[in-house]
Amino acid sequence: MAEERASKKLWDRAAWKDAGFFLNYLRPHYNVFVPAVIALAITGGMTIIFIKELAAVAGKGIGGATGPEWMAELNHSVWFLVGIVAVQAFIAFWRILLFAKASERALAALRLDTFSRIIRLPMGTLNRRRVGELASRLANDVEAMRETLVVTIPMLIRHSVMLSLCLVLILNMSVKLSLFMIGTIPVVIVMIAIFGSRIRKLTKRAQDNLAASQVVVDESLQSIVSVKAFRNEAYEMARYDKNLGEYLRTVIRAAIPRASFIAFIIFAFSVALILVTWFAMRMLNFGEIGKAELTQFAGLTGMIAASFAQFPELITQLQRSLGATERVREILRDETELEDGEKAATRRFRGEIEMHGVSFAYPTRPDAVVLRDFDLSAKAGQRIALVGPSGSGKTTTVSLLFRFYDPTSGEIRIDGQPIRDMTLTTLRRNLALVPQEVLLFGGSIKENIAYGKPSATEEEIISAAKKANAHDFIAGLTEGYETLVGDRGTQLSGGQRQRIAIARAILADPAILILDEATSSLDAESERLVQDALDKLMENRTSVIIAHRLSTVRRCDQILVMSGGAILERGTHDELVAKPGGLYGSLARLQLE
Repeated sequence: MAEERASKKLWDRAAWKDAGFFLNYLRPHYNVFVPAVIALAITGGMTIIFIKELAAVAGKGIGGATGPEWMAELNHSVWFLVGIVAVQAFIAFWRILLFAKASERALAALRLDTFSRIIRLPMGTLNRRRVGELASRLANDVEAMRETLVVTIPMLIRHSVMLSLCLVLILNMSVKLSLFMIGTIPVVIVMIAIFGSRIRKLTKRAQDNLAASQVVVDESLQSIVSVKAFRNEAYEMARYDKNLGEYLRTVIRAAIPRASFIAFIIFAFSVALILVTWFAMRMLNFGEIGKAELTQFAGLTGMIAASFAQFPELITQLQRSLGATERVREILRDETELEDGEKAATRRFRGEIEMHGVSFAYPTRPDAVVLRDFDLSAKAGQRIALVGPSGSGKTTTVSLLFRFYDPTSGEIRIDGQPIRDMTLTTLRRNLALVPQEVLLFGGSIKENIAYGKPSATEEEIISAAKKANAHDFIAGLTEGYETLVGDRGTQLSGGQRQRIAIARAILADPAILILDEATSSLDAESERLVQDALDKLMENRTSVIIAHRLSTVRRCDQILVMSGGAILERGTHDELVAKPGGLYGSLARLQLE
């Protein structure tokens, strides 16, 4: 029992936090939301007036009213009722419009905040999460909240207003009968508390299962070439079916308490209605209430019953939304990379790099040390090569330079200043990466080149493309620079994608250039064009080159031979080749002779 009470307290606190979470996003739109709530209250009140007037007319008719005066009064009442309905419809139009404006604006802000948080998560956090899961949070979970803001909350407010007004009116008519009827309400409140926690827990799990199925979709589509090449469509379908099946089972399990809740409420209301009717007939029999009053009481009681009948479904919808809200709030609570202003990018580096005693292990594998006592010293304008087998720590070294991660120990300095003391904007705007596998964005060639400098003019973009040996092939395309590159650049060849990436780096004009196996997967002609573009790009810049093919690093000022996260050899190409029994010399003889 103690655990159950503790769980209920935690649920209550979470529910209040979720409610506050919604209100935080609605607060900037109170100038629209509050009038919508007022309009909602007015239309709810007018509905009660309509029912009360209609019941009064019916009560007088049942009571035996006749004659010309009664007909005149009846006609007046009809016109009054029509007027109420017309005004109510007019207000309802603006109420719905205002609610839509407030809720959709709040949701747009929530989507933007969620995406902004995801895009600024540290690499360590992003590596622990899967892309499909994050996409599901932004799409499915936020959409689940949309139903709450647009439909559920307005309906809860409307029915709460109607319920309160009806209770006041029936208490004014007959306190005795009203108290008898109100006595059935606590049962409903207790059932909401009992079933609500269970529904919320299961809907939260359902959202997790839905996110897992979204992961399969995203991964399959991102790797569609591999899926089709290995003829694994059936395998991916089976994976999706498995995750979807888990989601379906959880949703059905959530439907059981929901169905039980609604069934119980229907039964409880029906019994309550029978008892209230029985009690009312007794009062009528003993002359404690008149026929006209009883007719009005019956009409208002019907409104109370109709409002209460809506609450179970509205509460379960709210529970589903709160489960989704919790997942989005988890992302919004995640720590992001430090923010800094755009003006921080105005300082340009000379390009001197120093790494002293740097060691590093990834947060997910703290026992597996990737770099050990790594030292590097590069003067401005030098070319530094990192060579060695896969897993030796070359790419990790580059990640530390970008501060995707911070070293476990040791220090990294650029131009004599620790990079820990720099803003990320200052640091990363002075670095540019040309990766081995270029994944372009799905827009045009022009947009992809301009990614290096979003404010670039068309002349600057064309100039960068010419320096990257990309202008000729771009000009030969039917739509030129407006040509769409396809998903991840699949409409272009590997060499063309590389040259666009180089043009992007040229436009960024970095002080330090990082080349990660930039020519390793190209044919001879594409390699010649790309290498020529890289030579132009590396002029007057400090360059860090990761390479397996030693032909690309022969002219470097310094070559670091790495293995197991440590530097085994260091020197120029000629020095290392001349070193007897050295690893670099052995590799050079295998590749270059």
